Amino acid sequence: MDANSVPPQVSRGITPRGVSLFTRLFLLVLVCALPPLVGLGWKMMDTNVAALQELVRHLHRSLVGDVQRSVRGELARVEQELEGLGQLLFAPGLGEDATRYALVGSRVAALGTIDFVTLYAPNGQSVKTVKADEVPPPQVPSRLDARVLAALEASKGHLVVQDVRAGAEGGPVLEVFFPLLRDGGPRAILGTQVKLGPLCALMGTLGERFLGARENVFVVDRQRRLVLHADPSRVAAREDFSRHGLFQALSGDSSFNTDMAAVSDFHLEGQEMMGSLEALSELGWAVAVQQPRAVAYASLSEMRQSILAALGVAALVALLAGLLGARQLTWPLRALVAATRALSERTFQGVGERVTRRSDELGTLGRAFDGMARTLETKEREVIAQTEARAALSRYLSPEVVELVVSNPGKLRLGGERREVTLFFADVVGFTRLSESQPPEVIVALLNELFTFATEIIQRRGGIIDKFIGDCIMAVWGTPNAHEDDALRAVQAAEDLRRWLDVGNRRWRERWGIEIQLAIGVHTGPAVAGNVGSDKRMEYTVIGDTVNVAARLESMAQPGQILVSEATHARLGDNASDLVPAGERQLSGRTAVTRTYEVPV
Repeated sequence: MDANSVPPQVSRGITPRGVSLFTRLFLLVLVCALPPLVGLGWKMMDTNVAALQELVRHLHRSLVGDVQRSVRGELARVEQELEGLGQLLFAPGLGEDATRYALVGSRVAALGTIDFVTLYAPNGQSVKTVKADEVPPPQVPSRLDARVLAALEASKGHLVVQDVRAGAEGGPVLEVFFPLLRDGGPRAILGTQVKLGPLCALMGTLGERFLGARENVFVVDRQRRLVLHADPSRVAAREDFSRHGLFQALSGDSSFNTDMAAVSDFHLEGQEMMGSLEALSELGWAVAVQQPRAVAYASLSEMRQSILAALGVAALVALLAGLLGARQLTWPLRALVAATRALSERTFQGVGERVTRRSDELGTLGRAFDGMARTLETKEREVIAQTEARAALSRYLSPEVVELVVSNPGKLRLGGERREVTLFFADVVGFTRLSESQPPEVIVALLNELFTFATEIIQRRGGIIDKFIGDCIMAVWGTPNAHEDDALRAVQAAEDLRRWLDVGNRRWRERWGIEIQLAIGVHTGPAVAGNVGSDKRMEYTVIGDTVNVAARLESMAQPGQILVSEATHARLGDNASDLVPAGERQLSGRTAVTRTYEVPV
């Protein structure tokens, strides 16, 4: 460049200012930006390809995990129901065999996935089949073969899963058996067939919602025969999937008896497919998901076409304009790209002073980007602080109260509001005598385990833990969030807790040689709910005569008894018919008698 080509402002030592990016691109020839644009475009494509592939694999893993949790949860529920039926068959005080069988029949009729249960002797001989009235007599083996008996012996008191077959109504069912133990030995065996229709429907829903087709999620056994599929008829027919491309690519131990996972690309009916599978090793099953590559990467193809089209236009402009000025314009873009990538990795760094001090559009963009990064960093700190506050408060308060405190700090003042609530009191019967006979460490461990499961049951039914009073649990429904069926929820929570106590007592007998009983009282009525205490120390609770009545009902309840007041009974609607009148009671400190009801076992 000769002296005549130097701009007069530069020759006089004056730096040009205020030149727009559009002017620079036009004067310095836009084609200079072609190489960095091409590199940036291809880098964007490569980055998005890797990100999209990982996203697809993550989706597949998530779907496999959802199916695994659903299958395990359903089998755990069946095991719990069979254990409960065993309680009805052998628990003392329930009358003759005919009465017990009638109770079991009523319970079976209320279940959605079981139509019958067959009682077998320890040697495998069939004793009695109990079914719902509307169900035809099922076909069950009169005697269990040695393979099933051996599996039951090895199960150590857990559910034994056998084969999938077509049920009496044509739909697929899963044959399961559950050993009833007494003193460590077999007492009897319960067998039934679990309907697989709901799980098959879940397969179809997941496939249609996330993978584009209902048949893209399924489960097979170690013989590669269908166990779960969106089409139940194919499961009932035990369709063989051993020639499916996803399984043909497997090598090594592929019997699904050990934990394993695999991903594979294969062809299915002329389509390029990608799939993943993971074993349910305890059952010898495998959960599989598949998806056409064209569907999974549809957005990638559109992105490539858009980027290539943009690059083509840039190339035409570059060929017409020339090659000067590229380096002058690429480094601000690279700084912005680097800052953007850092931002995507949650590193809130700026683009640097070399960009922000510019007077053109890139400088404006850099300053705006730095402002955005600072704002995002501030917001993230606020979110982290709120999350930490929620985590800390959740150890002392119920989730609803935590959300109320964190979301509305302005409501942290003394006072409350009048609401209709349902109070729940549960107390350990004979706790003083138990405390005298056991070390304090055992008592604390037992109470912690009891309170943990009680909290889970109460919160699952929509209630909140108001407080723990020694060995007593006080829970409330109707505040801070109310439901139309709060009274029913409280009664259901009491039933759930009483049922769970059978399991807890079994563990405590094995661990410490002790067991406990709970007395539970439930009452519905008006109370004031809000913050009580002082400005420096307060707690969210309910105050009123309703609390006193519920506490007195609990104190009058016998071990294992759930007493419900007439006010709660009146709000149960059709469910109130299940309750048994328990007479009128004279509560301490009240002149009027209170009519009570008992929730039967």
